Amino acid sequence: MKSSKRFIVVVLSVLGLFLACKKDPADPVEPTTTGGIDKSKTYLTNEHENKVRDSIWYYFKVLSLWEKDIPPADLSRIRQAGYIRTEYSQYFETGETVVDYLKGLTRSSETATDYDRYSFLDRAGEVSGEIQNAVSTSFGMQVFYLQTQQSGTNADLYIRMVERNSPAFAAGLQRGDRIVSLNGNTNIDYNSQQSENFRTVNSYLNGGTLTLQIAKVDGSMETKTITSTRYNVDPVMDSRVLHVAGKNVGYLAFSSFVTIENQGAKTAMYNRFEQIFAGFESEGVNELVVDLRYNGGGAVITAEYLADRIAPASVGTNIMYSYAVNDVIKSWGWLNEGEEFGPVRFAKKGNLQLSRVYFLVTSGTASASELLINVLRPHMQVYMIGTNRNTDQGTVAEKTYGKPVGFFGLPIVDDAIELYVSSFKTFNSAGQGDYFAGLTPNANVWEFTSFRNFGQPDESMLAAALNHISTGSFAQTSGRMATSPAGNSFINKEKIRGDLQNNQLKNGMFKLRAIKEVH
Repeated sequence: MKSSKRFIVVVLSVLGLFLACKKDPADPVEPTTTGGIDKSKTYLTNEHENKVRDSIWYYFKVLSLWEKDIPPADLSRIRQAGYIRTEYSQYFETGETVVDYLKGLTRSSETATDYDRYSFLDRAGEVSGEIQNAVSTSFGMQVFYLQTQQSGTNADLYIRMVERNSPAFAAGLQRGDRIVSLNGNTNIDYNSQQSENFRTVNSYLNGGTLTLQIAKVDGSMETKTITSTRYNVDPVMDSRVLHVAGKNVGYLAFSSFVTIENQGAKTAMYNRFEQIFAGFESEGVNELVVDLRYNGGGAVITAEYLADRIAPASVGTNIMYSYAVNDVIKSWGWLNEGEEFGPVRFAKKGNLQLSRVYFLVTSGTASASELLINVLRPHMQVYMIGTNRNTDQGTVAEKTYGKPVGFFGLPIVDDAIELYVSSFKTFNSAGQGDYFAGLTPNANVWEFTSFRNFGQPDESMLAAALNHISTGSFAQTSGRMATSPAGNSFINKEKIRGDLQNNQLKNGMFKLRAIKEVH
């Protein structure tokens, strides 16, 4: 694999050929195709933002998987000085509006799901911080609305997940805690907040300090004040060995694929996983459950590491997965063996000998999580346990998110801004990929039938896996009523708001080896 620095230099050099050349009189004349751009107003007063918008258009045209949907149709036109700004970018106020517009163009020639829903602009350094450097600045918890017997047609706010080392974790907040008030405000129920588009709750969750009154699962009440601070990310929510039906079952739950390697050095995440799998081996684990239910993805290299840990020795050095890229990148020879997007091969690690593996998934399981699942499918029995959800139209058996594409980050204009353009797709050794509609679980259960913490054997999703290991059946107790450890009853109608701030990194599959050095 080439060095990251060379990768960035080559990309910038190749694109520089397009950006630096003056207009060639021999260039063909192409009719302007602006796809409904509003040209009634221009935005040229901020030269820094002008360059941001220009750069976004250039990179999308050259790097996007959907390059053919991005104007101009004649790639050589972007070599002409000022062409992109004159014809396109000056009519957009910000870089973000350019990104949204270009993503929208990819719908034109694709199916209902097979288009760019993923590319984004990172002005805050969240990706490099959380994935590469394993640091975050947040409260470190995810919240959601859940109907209960007590709330009737309304729904209360609950904590769904707490990250280790975070302010929320240090304060003792846990999955299953009900939030009674935020900053003294008790009008945080679903119906009250829906009427104002969840503005108040979002403002609290995006603030610097938060005071929560909590009803614990045992019925006690607590008040906690937490401050959004920088902390070292440990995405492992739980790991343990369970003993079921004469089997030693390893359980691993983690929330993101933090990189195991940064600028050639092994990271704390690598050491954490090494310790966990060494423990599995020493306890003779012969079944494995990997909990990816809230895992939106992360570093590809971490998915590769875990695949090498989980796969049977019979994989040898066979292909783990291969890439697909657009014709521009393909013409650079980067799909060849040993190149930046050459095929990735297995290199079995450790002594676990598993014939099957169970994955716990939801509609939030995305990208690098889906990659890990997909690359193992040709080589062992892979079971997925998903979730059911009640809707006004009835029960929906959910699939995973559906993101078989990924990106590498490129700094644009200055080092503070990185652009992530969906630039590659992945396929396992059997040619399986393109799961834009999501991966389909083998079974779907009600996640909150038993609202327990991660790793508890009677927690709904884990219980289904353990039941299959024991009996060959995923079946769990039927019915839509659930209970907490305190005996509270839940209706399985999860009212999750997508616009609730939940401190979760954007779903992504990041080729971090391509962005280790960006200066």
